[in-house]
Amino acid sequence: MLSTIAIGFIGGLITGISPCILPILPLVLAVSQGSKARPWLVIGGLVTSFTVVTLFATTLLNALGLPADILWKLGIALLVLVGLGMIFPKLQELLEWPFQFLPRAHKLQARARDKGGFAVGLAMGVVFVPCAGPVLAAITVAGATGEIDARIAVLCISFAIGVAIPLLVFALGGQQVGKRVDFFQSRQRVFRATAGVIVISMAGALALGAPAWIQQKLPNWTGDAEKTVTAQLAQQNEGSDSLEDCRGNGELGNCGTVPELVGLENWMNTDTPVDPRTSGDVTLIDFWAYACINCQRANKHITKLYDHYRDYGFTVIGVHSPEYAFERETANVRQAVSEQNINYPVAQDNSFATWKAFNNQYWPAHYLVDAEGTVREIHEGEGAYARTEQLVRELLQKRDPSVELPAPLEDSDDETTQHRNPETYLGSQRARYYANPAYKSGTLSGPEPEIGQYTLEGDWTIDRENITAGDNATIRLNYRAALVQAVVSGSGTIKANGKEFTVTDDGTVNLLDVEKAQAGILEIEVSPGLSLYSFTFG
Repeated sequence: MLSTIAIGFIGGLITGISPCILPILPLVLAVSQGSKARPWLVIGGLVTSFTVVTLFATTLLNALGLPADILWKLGIALLVLVGLGMIFPKLQELLEWPFQFLPRAHKLQARARDKGGFAVGLAMGVVFVPCAGPVLAAITVAGATGEIDARIAVLCISFAIGVAIPLLVFALGGQQVGKRVDFFQSRQRVFRATAGVIVISMAGALALGAPAWIQQKLPNWTGDAEKTVTAQLAQQNEGSDSLEDCRGNGELGNCGTVPELVGLENWMNTDTPVDPRTSGDVTLIDFWAYACINCQRANKHITKLYDHYRDYGFTVIGVHSPEYAFERETANVRQAVSEQNINYPVAQDNSFATWKAFNNQYWPAHYLVDAEGTVREIHEGEGAYARTEQLVRELLQKRDPSVELPAPLEDSDDETTQHRNPETYLGSQRARYYANPAYKSGTLSGPEPEIGQYTLEGDWTIDRENITAGDNATIRLNYRAALVQAVVSGSGTIKANGKEFTVTDDGTVNLLDVEKAQAGILEIEVSPGLSLYSFTFG
């Protein structure tokens, strides 16, 4: 259970500093002005409603026969009322009118304004849509299917607290600035009205989806951290996924027959359901949710890929698995399909039946299936678009050796770019590119690695997730890439081809970072006690 709390809390912190937080920061700052308690109440309300809505809203609304997006609409409406109350004092008095009839009304009115901060937080939690994250995937699926246990509840609460901490810091900081600057204090009425305009504007922007456009333009600087949390969360479900060995390999493999697409409904952009087991086409199955910013970025590339190869035996199936309650509404999904210019077949997976058949963990995630119905490659998250295209081309040529394919979308004559190393895991659970005769703890040695392989030398302790250096520990890595990045933990030093890197925090180290892709052997020396998880390449 402690690991679940840690994963949820860290996942929340990552979300709290990710690009998706930026569009709502003005809203947090605007509604946090007032007494010392108000920021705490606002963020407390946000955590409460976010947790309850995420865990229970879908089940409750289904039982009552209400539209899945009704809470989101009510939250938007409440924010508009709050903003109007900030601008027009008479309306504020009207909103507070019920408190006049409570005992000791003159004392409770002041408290009501603070309690109103909690109500504002409740509204924000309903409309708050952070980036699709690895932790939210597990929470949302459990909430939508009613399979909520103690682990999921703890995961959700710890995630919400993690998200709340950065927001609380921003709210408290903004409030202190307002209190300590005379200019603000002498013009409180003006700034309160301005804050009201900001609240109404942000509510309108949320309703129109404007923050999504902003987030699409921002770099996803927390992407690698999110993937790390994804891997840690997936390990808690070890043994339940027959496709696990193929995740993140970045090359064609044999991952078994594609699971049946079950429970899908409301097919779009096609007259009949598409079955990758019998279609005879090379198929990319893409799990997505329309409010997921990562998905929106990826959809642009997937649509281009589909348009480029659709006449050569390639198709895409978009499996829409809702991350939030309002994403369950068919009308909303149809609108998103149109607005995001998606023209390949899409079906709703509101019951998460297909999601669970694939034991999927992430939005977006794609499963590449060959013409015989075998899963050949799995990729989670954004990126790797050129590599995916190359794999699609290989499968299309295998499907029909005589096919004459058009030029690649990302035209490159650089062989090292097209065939750079796949993500390389070092722990025994997913290690596969080692050249050593035996891969177990001890004093190791091995032959010169071939392209895409590595060889461990010296003393190493090999665990399921990572490898830890002992005496004289080195790695020879045969690479093709412009960027070679190691995921490490602990403290110590790493030398790569004579260049030394000091490691003090868990994270990534760029062992090689050059302008143009190249090939060669990277000689890596690792100080004792330092642990390595994987190599990634760009």
